Amino acid sequence: MKNNFEFTLEDFPNDTFEFENNIFSGKSTLKQNGILVEQTKEKGKPFLLKTANNETVKAFPKANFPDISAQVLNINGTKHPMAKKLKWYEYLIGGLPFLIIIGGGAIGGFIGGAATVMNYTFFRENIPSLNKYLKVLFVNVICLFIYLILAGIFYKIFY
Repeated sequence: MKNNFEFTLEDFPNDTFEFENNIFSGKSTLKQNGILVEQTKEKGKPFLLKTANNETVKAFPKANFPDISAQVLNINGTKHPMAKKLKWYEYLIGGLPFLIIIGGGAIGGFIGGAATVMNYTFFRENIPSLNKYLKVLFVNVICLFIYLILAGIFYKIFY
């Protein structure tokens, strides 16, 4: 599953950026004005942004805990959000699957965590609100269904 964010930065007023991140593999790309930005192999894997006067600035992608689906770019010690902040009720509704950890332990946490990240990604899509909530409802129901199936299988195996 991939996150795509389009955003602007105060330090680059004439530029538009597009960040794409694969949530599960961790591979990410950044485009500046539609052109792929070079990412170095050094610690933190910074992107090399070009300023208006053709200087290079390092931009470090960082996870934004607890909402790991929305990363930030750290440029010269300043964090710049790449995705819109969700409303409190979107965090609440999107995070419901994570409650499976209470009864499901590590397996429930993994299933619930993956579903929560998916939900937060859906809430950030540029689609009608009804479609967002239907997608989130579908993910929540499927998450519960998968958990119940796995719980039944483990119960039969170990008890």
